[in-house]
Amino acid sequence: MALVSSCRFRGTLVLAALLLAVPRAQAELVTHQFTGQLTTVTDGSGVTADLTGLFTVGQAVTFEYTIERTTPPVPQDPYTSGYTDALTALSFTIGSWSGSGTPDYSFTTVVDNAPYDQYSAQVQGGISADPLGNTMLSSLTYTFDDVQGTVFNSTEIPSVFPDLGAFEGKTFTVLIFDFDQLKAGYVMATLAGATTQTQSTTWGRLRALYR
Repeated sequence: MALVSSCRFRGTLVLAALLLAVPRAQAELVTHQFTGQLTTVTDGSGVTADLTGLFTVGQAVTFEYTIERTTPPVPQDPYTSGYTDALTALSFTIGSWSGSGTPDYSFTTVVDNAPYDQYSAQVQGGISADPLGNTMLSSLTYTFDDVQGTVFNSTEIPSVFPDLGAFEGKTFTVLIFDFDQLKAGYVMATLAGATTQTQSTTWGRLRALYR
């Protein structure tokens, strides 16, 4: 019995040593929050749906997303990295209308010195929105353009979002399909404020969950 107990004790020590020796893999979740107001509402001209009965230019807009900064980049060209499904959550409000969820698909790009800088993302599926007439939320996009090419110095996902004053273009767009009109329209907001929250998850913290 003493031999068995001794073996178990040694086994426990070996397991503990292995756990401590595991590299401290770190996942870095960053949440960027934005505010702005609607500057474009499609009015039915051309092939777009008329959304003026649902939205009004000037309505307050907020949106935020959480992104995993350690998502592996895929080079798109010498100046651009793409990140597939890096977003873990997204929510927004436009006036009293709101939506939130985990995107089924997202594609984020960071462009550095092409000669411009740009940060953008496309989001499809996974976002549930409040009922809004006979419509369906189709997709969301956001784009930040720095014509001077001075905002970024790499194609990494930024840990702290840059001052929005550095971007000439800063838009958040929601594409909406109207089943009554059998057309898609969109609303676009110009963003004016940005804040960042960060939360790092280390292997040590994850290991503690199983104690």
